[in-house]
Amino acid sequence: MLIYYILSCGHHPFGKGIRCEVNILDGKYNLDLVEDELAKDLIEWMIQAEPSQRPSVVEALTHPYFWTSDRRVEYLTKVGNGTEAENFRKADERLLRELEEDTKDKSFSAWRDKFPPEIRQKLDVKQRKAYPENTLALLRFIRNLYEHHAEDAEKIDLMGLFPDLFPSVYKFAKAKGWNSRPSLRKFLNVSY
Repeated sequence: MLIYYILSCGHHPFGKGIRCEVNILDGKYNLDLVEDELAKDLIEWMIQAEPSQRPSVVEALTHPYFWTSDRRVEYLTKVGNGTEAENFRKADERLLRELEEDTKDKSFSAWRDKFPPEIRQKLDVKQRKAYPENTLALLRFIRNLYEHHAEDAEKIDLMGLFPDLFPSVYKFAKAKGWNSRPSLRKFLNVSY
């Protein structure tokens, strides 16, 4: 509640006055005054009614809300190395639909046009055809860019280019259970 109080400039997630106590007992809260999706994710985790469902101090401090841009990019490359992104051309249609629902009107919805043409061409040539305009392809593109073209990757501010990519992918991967996979579980330093 303290994090919400600070980020919302003095508000309480469970409301004001006498309703606050009732809302706490009913588990009703509102995080609308905080825009950052990762902050909301952390706050929701921390205010769980059941104490055993709340993070430890270490888990809270290692939450992605506190990560550097480099760590966020590393996470995206690990997701891009997953089976789903590796098979982006033959991806399950249902998975693609679910993922694309989360990406409507996001900064990365037309991602191909935001990368320099010379970088797109390098990676397209390596794939022997252009990456499709979907989020799984973007994740694989990022993985391949950082894995095979590190010098080019250094020239790109990925988090500045796509400010809402990391929170969207993190929350989607969390909902799908991907964060419990060994490569991401170790990376997140969380025991599931």
